[in-house]
Amino acid sequence: MWPWEHLAVGYILYSLWRRSRRRTNPPVAGTVLVLGFATQLPDLVDKPLGWGTTLLPGGHSLMHSLFVAVPVVTVVWVVTRRRNRAPLGVAFGIGYLSHLPGDVVYPYLTDGVLGWRFLLWPAIPADNTVRTEVLGRGVELVGEYVAFLGTPRALGYLGVEAVLIGTALALWYADGLPVLSEIRLVVRGLIAP
Repeated sequence: MWPWEHLAVGYILYSLWRRSRRRTNPPVAGTVLVLGFATQLPDLVDKPLGWGTTLLPGGHSLMHSLFVAVPVVTVVWVVTRRRNRAPLGVAFGIGYLSHLPGDVVYPYLTDGVLGWRFLLWPAIPADNTVRTEVLGRGVELVGEYVAFLGTPRALGYLGVEAVLIGTALALWYADGLPVLSEIRLVVRGLIAP
């Protein structure tokens, strides 16, 4: 999945979780930033270490594994709860754990294959990635993505993408544009006489 897709899925799940808990106060910037960071965390670790080094076998291994994700989310939850910052732990958990099924479903949307084996790394070995520069691999992926957009399968994918991004933006707007609204308040305070 692309970073914006992980962010959208995480935000949708977080916003729906808040609504299910009948939370009436809007999400705050700090919690939403933690959520956003957590939606990207597995790729921020695995891609550089799996593509550009021999430390990990590929871009979906260590942080994409349930054997790592569940303990990490549990530790963050316990620490934030003990410090009376439980909403941060919830946001982190939703963000991180939403990343994993996204990477299972994405290959199905693009190639018609469910890729789930990485969830059980190291019990199931990860597919080894050919070593390359991280930036070079990123450029390759963008090229593959652009080529994919020219295929018939891309139409369905783009429909899912539009619904996903549109839903996330609608919920973000309904939640009061967290992060952006706080930035506006700061800017107004700097500009005000």
